Amino acid sequence: MPLEAGTRLGPYEILNAIGAGGMGEVYRATDSRLKRDVAIKVLPEPFEHDPDRLARFQREAELLASLNHPNIAAIYGLESAEGAVAIVLELVEGETLEGLVRRGPLAIHEALPIARQIVEALEAAHDKGVVHRDLKPANIKMTADGRVKVLDFGLAKMLEADPKSSAMSMSPTLSVHATYSGVILGTAAYMSPEQARGKPVDRRADVWAFGCVLYEMLTGTHAFDPGETVSDAIASVLTREPDLNALPADTPRPIRRLLRRCLQKDPQQRLPHIGAARLEIDEARTGSHDEQPAAVVTEPMTVITRTSRWRRAVPVASALIVGGALAGYGGWRLRPDPPRSVTRFSVMLPEGQTFTNPGRQLVALSPDGSNLVYVANNRLYIRSMATLEVHAIAGSEAGGQGITGPAFSPDGQSLAFWSAAERAVKRLALSGGAPVTVCPSDNPLGLSWGEGGIVFGQVGKGILRVSPNGGTPDVIVPVQAEEEACCPQLLPGGSAVLYTVRKNEVANEKARILAQRFGTGARTTVIDGGTDGRYMSTGHLVYALAGGLLAVPFDVTRLETTGGPVPVLEGVRRSATGAAVGGVGIAQFSVADNGTIAYLPGPAAGPADGNYDFGLFDRSGRMQALKLPPGSYRAPRISPDGKTVAFDNEDSRDANVWMYDLAGGGAPRRLTNGGKNRSPVWSPDGQWIAFQSEREGDAAIFRERADGTGLAERLTKPDAGARHSPQSWSRDGTSLLMTVEKDSQFALWTLSIKDKQTTPFDDVKSVTQIEASFSPDGRWVAYTARESMNRQNPNEVFLQPFPSTGIKHLVPQAGGAPYWLPKTNELVLNAGPSRNVAVAVTTTPRVAFGRPTDFSRAGRFEGSPRTSRRNVDAMPDGEHVIGVVPASGIESSVAAQITVVLNWFNEVRQRVPVK
Repeated sequence: MPLEAGTRLGPYEILNAIGAGGMGEVYRATDSRLKRDVAIKVLPEPFEHDPDRLARFQREAELLASLNHPNIAAIYGLESAEGAVAIVLELVEGETLEGLVRRGPLAIHEALPIARQIVEALEAAHDKGVVHRDLKPANIKMTADGRVKVLDFGLAKMLEADPKSSAMSMSPTLSVHATYSGVILGTAAYMSPEQARGKPVDRRADVWAFGCVLYEMLTGTHAFDPGETVSDAIASVLTREPDLNALPADTPRPIRRLLRRCLQKDPQQRLPHIGAARLEIDEARTGSHDEQPAAVVTEPMTVITRTSRWRRAVPVASALIVGGALAGYGGWRLRPDPPRSVTRFSVMLPEGQTFTNPGRQLVALSPDGSNLVYVANNRLYIRSMATLEVHAIAGSEAGGQGITGPAFSPDGQSLAFWSAAERAVKRLALSGGAPVTVCPSDNPLGLSWGEGGIVFGQVGKGILRVSPNGGTPDVIVPVQAEEEACCPQLLPGGSAVLYTVRKNEVANEKARILAQRFGTGARTTVIDGGTDGRYMSTGHLVYALAGGLLAVPFDVTRLETTGGPVPVLEGVRRSATGAAVGGVGIAQFSVADNGTIAYLPGPAAGPADGNYDFGLFDRSGRMQALKLPPGSYRAPRISPDGKTVAFDNEDSRDANVWMYDLAGGGAPRRLTNGGKNRSPVWSPDGQWIAFQSEREGDAAIFRERADGTGLAERLTKPDAGARHSPQSWSRDGTSLLMTVEKDSQFALWTLSIKDKQTTPFDDVKSVTQIEASFSPDGRWVAYTARESMNRQNPNEVFLQPFPSTGIKHLVPQAGGAPYWLPKTNELVLNAGPSRNVAVAVTTTPRVAFGRPTDFSRAGRFEGSPRTSRRNVDAMPDGEHVIGVVPASGIESSVAAQITVVLNWFNEVRQRVPVK
């Protein structure tokens, strides 16, 4: 139903209709919060009543919202009100390319700048795994200042009725034309042959569509006749070839070559990545493709009748010509080479391959950048940059169920890696053969191979170095008991090492990148707040922070930075589990000496922006996935009636508590607003949610009604520098267990809800995060505590009466955040992402504990994010739990690819000059 002017969708007020089509009706609206005009695209009615499609739409919208590029029209969000579902978009003023081309073909000097901006938009999207799928002149606008904006990125996929259906539905024109009349049929004329045949599509479909658009700009006609029906257009695409003779006579050769490569019907023969199109366009615009034949310009000559003088003139003229040519050639040879263009493309994993052991390094480039190695299906694969073929490396399958951390030798002829089956660092020739054991090792925290040997991090020891020929590793960087060190790199000259360190299991502790000279023991803090430092031959140190890379000038002689950090790459995947150094996550990238970088694309906001679902588990470990869009989920807490789950959802910009109806499904509902809000805890009557919030400048505890009515109420006022976090609500509703963190020390307190007074709980203190939980009858408190950071003193779990009597009982199972199974009175310890251990508890006539047993099968929570809060909670029946698990689509097309950037050093030098 059309929307009238004045209709409101959330904070947006409809002003007037501005268009309609297969994607839905489009309106101009005003954002009452930010005082700006936006475009509101209301979805066709069939989408409003399909919960699965709406949930997928939400997931896709979140991915598309991460596209931040000047040539891409932004997506601001989704709104649902008045029975309508709409997507909120950047309002782009200006004429469409379709309207421009209708007036006639564009001149070369007009078309190429537009084409280049289209390429830049597609390249930015493809780097994040987003394919447009419906590129056409009607989806391209030119603003008044000459900027190109590509519209409707990814909406074709978002509107699919079934993501597993044939790719014919990937055209919005074709997928909804039965519902909407008056649909523009021209979309089919830009579909790639594989898309027209109903086959799955990838970024090469956009390459084809770009070729169609560029052809149309230059000729004023379609590359393929759209005909009068969709069938006509598809037949033209499948059976005919574009008439390249229709191109203007002055079309540069690189553009003719580009069109031929873009419009290859076989996607295997088509231009493999859109970044290469930018090179052809740049060559055409600079005219560097033009041949420059030698030309001799002479003045008119007087006819000489005397033969002797003519004969003397010939060698002189020849000498001048040859000398001039040699001089010109010498000058050409001696001129500095122009900087090579930065080129990006993606390497898709072949069908049947998935990355394995993502908690450690998965990708490595040879020093000369000629070979790319990655870990998939528990073995090593190699791809030469000169070919499109991928080969398994013979001998790497011997590692069995776990291979991690591939690292090239300095000469690029061998690889080092860690084998989980043999618990050893191994060495393997690139040509294949039997792997050789270098040394025994526990799972190393980062591994690299330099001129001075193989170096790796080891829990409890520090940074170790070993000869590639084998032997006993030497500890070259010892660490203190509370520290973990990872990601080492031997610096040029072999006299110093670069590495990352962080105090283990200390909340909010920043990681640091350090440099240390051998033999001195003196540490130098290079970067305070960053990980995975790599020194590059450009004179830069590049390192990871959140979901991106930053570069800073670095004096490798003095081991100090000489300038400030500058972001140089966004969207680098971080491992979610098993990563060293406080769970910050190893950054999945590798840099070659020739300036190439390879990385796994991931969320731009870093490891907090994870890709997780919730799973409902029974005792045997069988899982039923909840119908939630993947997100950065943490700390699920089940309502007392078992109908609703509250949880964290945090990224680099925002953190809020959300609610999800376990019975009714649908979209999750945000409870909190303003500031960073985390750690939800239910009241026993299910009416309130307590949570930590930073909305007023400190980390205090607030409460808010679970139904979202009313305002949030502050419950605590932390001292300066302290942080309060709720843990568990007493069964009578009068008290709240809470932790107080200050100066990396933790204490367990209780809060009286009635008078908001706080008191210590038996002076319980710990050097790590305390997790505490009331028993089902409310008479006991189970909690974790650790007296020191010494690894010989692990986390312990204790049981105390409530109110505290000072008498505590040690639970016979070390470590793990405790929570209770309500009906069975069992205490379950969330002993990490891969283990939940149940202990039967008897409290009368005396306290006694049963034998610890695995609950819900060990390993079922592998992949859940490592945080200071437990990521699992019990249902009221005592037989099921809900836990955080990797999203079912974690090995999606976004994850199952490697992005490669050629000549990346040129980009780094430009952004971060070295003095």
